[in-house]
This record gives sequence, structure tokens and C-alpha cells, in this order.
Amino acid sequence: MSFQQPDRGVQQRPKTAFMSLKNKLEMPGVSALLAPCTRHLDKNQYGRMLTGWHSMRQYYVYGFTRMGTVIAIMAVEEQSAGKGRLLVMAVDPRFRQRGMGRRLLVETFCSLQLESLWVDTGEDTLGFYQHNLFEVSASRDAGGGLLLHTCVLTREALYAGYAHEYSSGAVLFCEKDGQRLYAVVTELSGNTGLPKGHVEQGESNEEAALREIYEETGIRAEIVPGFEGELVYPQGRGMLKHFYYFLARFDAAQRFYTGDVVDAELLPYDQAMKKLSFMDVRQLLRRAEVFLSSGAFTQNP
Repeated sequence: MSFQQPDRGVQQRPKTAFMSLKNKLEMPGVSALLAPCTRHLDKNQYGRMLTGWHSMRQYYVYGFTRMGTVIAIMAVEEQSAGKGRLLVMAVDPRFRQRGMGRRLLVETFCSLQLESLWVDTGEDTLGFYQHNLFEVSASRDAGGGLLLHTCVLTREALYAGYAHEYSSGAVLFCEKDGQRLYAVVTELSGNTGLPKGHVEQGESNEEAALREIYEETGIRAEIVPGFEGELVYPQGRGMLKHFYYFLARFDAAQRFYTGDVVDAELLPYDQAMKKLSFMDVRQLLRRAEVFLSSGAFTQNP
């Protein structure tokens, strides 16, 4: 299936992408965003901080990029399983008042699959955190007239503050001529992901995944036990979108086709990784490849 090419005379809006910055701290925009938050550090201390963020496993750095420049950044220290401390958060002044800080918080919280996230904040930013469902757990005098508030966001509070929508899909693969191939689907929007779609009333997540696979590729697949995952994203201002993913295999003798809504392809792992649009989906595919390569199941369909 071929898609209609966009009108070259219509100016395309630059894409804003959410991504891990842990190994990209040299990107344009990072130092400018961090400058107001790190002015108390000298050059050596600043360098050690970035080195720690890059090399130490407990640190995670996420952000939004636009036209090759970082326009929002957030660093989190994972202090124990599922519990994090927000170290730094900054948004380019040109993109404030657009909900980008809220979206960065939620995307990072969900990507790390946190149970709770806490931050120490002053009076000037307390309202932002309270507006975004953090609760003040303690306050203290930090000296010099500075009052610090410890605020905590829990998964329960986050989920209670949003409506929810559910979809289900699968990492779909087959073995052909001694090679493992994965199905990827490109939507009319241009984004490439895995076969997925809305869970209909009365369906289980597994049933929805298998139905969506058939509708998008014509394949009758079966779920491989022992592998699953959930990805959660903010969808608009008041919605969290849940994607449940399974691992599904099919006999390569079946006819694989592309439908009217998506352009479907079968690709080797490396090519599929490059084709996928979103970081979390690439991580899911990587997990599936490791699982399949571990010999955890019999590969004959």
C-alpha cells in the first residue's frame, strides 16, 4: 500500500520528541536549560554532576527535543525500586505555559514505571507541583528565609487525576529462512510502531491484541507465554493512554498483507529497531529479542 504524499506547499510543524538524554547531555540546549538550576556549582562540580548522570545507573535524564535542540529536561535519581527523587526540571521559556512541564513529568514518571516521585521545592514552584498532583509531605526552614517543601507524587494520585483509555497489541514475529522477522506498522501520521488498537467492550487484552494483529496484517497469531509489558503515555491534557503488549508468533507460510489504515512490514531486528518511532517501543522490542534469544521457549510454531 502506498500513502498519499503530503502537499509540499504546506509547511510541516516541527516535531517534538520525548527521549532519554542520559547519553546525549552534549546536545544543544542542555547547558542553557541547566544553567539557572546549577548556578551554585563551579565548573568542576557541574562536570562531575553530568558525568554521574551519564555513568551511574541510578540516574535517568529525559527531555523533549525539537529540531535537534533540547527544549525541556528532567533528571531523576532512583533511590529504590519504583521510588525516585526529582533532581532537576527545566523548560525553555519559549515553550512554557503550554503544558510541557506537566507532560514531561508524566512521561518520565510512566517511562520509569515509578510508584512515587518526590522533590524539594521552594515557594516559587510549589504551585506547579501541587497543580500536578504532588502532595506536600513536610516543610522545613532551610535558612536565609527559604522555606522548602517536600512534595510527593504517587501512582495512585496520578491515575486518580486522569481519565484512562486502553489499547492492546503485540511484538509480532515469525521465523523465515533461519531469520527472525518482526512486524512493524506505519500509521497515516507517519509514526511507526507495533500492531495495536483499542480494547473493545467484553474483550480481554490478549483477545484484543490478536484481533488487531489480524486486522492490520491478516495474520492469525498465537500469544507466547511469559512475556508482556505495559506502556503509559499522557494523551492530551486529561487522559492517560495504556498500551498492553504481548509477544505473538505466527507461521511464515501465512499471507502477510498491509491494510488500508497502516502500512505493515516484516523486518529483521536491527531494521525494525531503526524504523520504530518511539523510545519505549524500541525498549519493548529489545526486551522481546533478548527473551527470544534466551531459549526461554520453543520457537517452532
